[in-house]
Amino acid sequence: MSLIDHAIAANRKNAQHHDPSLANKPAPKIAILTCMDPRVNQLLEWLDIKPADADVIRNVGTAATEDVVRSLMFSIHVLGVREIMIVGHTGCGMEIFSEEAFENHIHTLTGVYAVSPDKFHCYSDVNLVTQKQVLKLRSHPWIPSDIVIRGFVFDLSTGELREVTPKDANNLVAV
Repeated sequence: MSLIDHAIAANRKNAQHHDPSLANKPAPKIAILTCMDPRVNQLLEWLDIKPADADVIRNVGTAATEDVVRSLMFSIHVLGVREIMIVGHTGCGMEIFSEEAFENHIHTLTGVYAVSPDKFHCYSDVNLVTQKQVLKLRSHPWIPSDIVIRGFVFDLSTGELREVTPKDANNLVAV
């Protein structure tokens, strides 16, 4: 049985015990930007945050991209989120390549250089890139200045969360 078929069978069984209150309007208290890496699937559990209390926005490398900002606009301006937590992690695949090396890797696999995406958000230092994402969101004109934005790195080998929020942009070097 494929994993999709397994998921469908499990859904049929679990739907019998579904909580219909999930159809009510969501009211998250926090938005969390994190990586799509499956090793962080249990992040809310590790942080003792109930799923209904968090909008979790995930992409490869925990990048504050245009689409992340689009999602945050809804979280903040419609649902009332007042805090944003950015959670990078150790051992991210985006540390394997430089931008150019990853583009060349994709080109080798496909034989094509594509126009989009024009940036993959590869990096070499999870601490600095997480701080940079905090600063990118803090400086966005559509994110109110009273929204709390803090950055963290989750260490996959120890399970510890370490804050890396920058004091100011002058402390950062190129990532």
